[in-house]
Amino acid sequence: MQIMPEIPLQISELVSVCCLKDIEAWEITSRFMVRNIAAKQYRVIVPDREIEEFVKKSPPEFKVMGESRYTEQFKDQLLQLLPLDKKSQFGWYLQQFIKLFAIKDNAENAIVLIWDADTAPINKLDFINSEGKLVYYQGTENHEPYFETTQKLTGLKKIVSFSFIAQCFPVKVSWLNEFCLELEERFKMPWIEALLSQINFATPNSFSEYETLGTFISHRHADQVVYSDRPWWRLGNTLLNHVAFLSSKKAAELSKQYDFISFEKWERAKPYFIKVSIPYFFKIYLPSLFNKKPTRYV
Repeated sequence: MQIMPEIPLQISELVSVCCLKDIEAWEITSRFMVRNIAAKQYRVIVPDREIEEFVKKSPPEFKVMGESRYTEQFKDQLLQLLPLDKKSQFGWYLQQFIKLFAIKDNAENAIVLIWDADTAPINKLDFINSEGKLVYYQGTENHEPYFETTQKLTGLKKIVSFSFIAQCFPVKVSWLNEFCLELEERFKMPWIEALLSQINFATPNSFSEYETLGTFISHRHADQVVYSDRPWWRLGNTLLNHVAFLSSKKAAELSKQYDFISFEKWERAKPYFIKVSIPYFFKIYLPSLFNKKPTRYV
């Protein structure tokens, strides 16, 4: 009898969550995602009213989906739980729960990669090694409220020396389903309600989906994961002044040092006008006017 070769595991779906204020970065980072991360499909989840704009700005490989598919299930309760002086964190929590619902919106045997929308992979990246283990990058954050919430939810303590907050997070859908089932059995309520019930919303930033799932996986599936020490860089705006300056040539240069670079809104080079606006106008905007191709209608 002929033995068929084993089919290698593959990322089933790469999922990002984004909104219009980050679309300038998204237009650039999303193209690097398609180029450097192999996945069966790609999806970006955005506010419903912004779908049309994201369809225009996203690579054709990306399916653009409205967030209401998921947020209708929890947004009202989330808004009620946030104290008046913490309402500004609504969107920050919202996008984390969207990611969890998006992962569960896949087959039980699927592997989903959550990828931060403001991050550009500049090397070819693999998140499943030759032994079929999932590969996790390492971060340096250490925000105690994250782990307090995780312990309340699961009874588990952090057992790794690094942070799982590293701009990306691969996960087997079966692992998330296992986590959610444990929450439902522990708290006797739907998993999303259990999550919301254990977060101390009076304390800023009291939940991290990456740290919570990372802690769960490091306890329950330690033999099925490996941790990469490959370098990545979070302060992309300090490095390049603006995401618009991340050309293919520049990315190739930086790929000798880093696997991916993040361009977060809060981290902008100063003074912005001199270091970003003027160079952007002459190096990016003006040349684009002369290189524009005729619009095609189909």
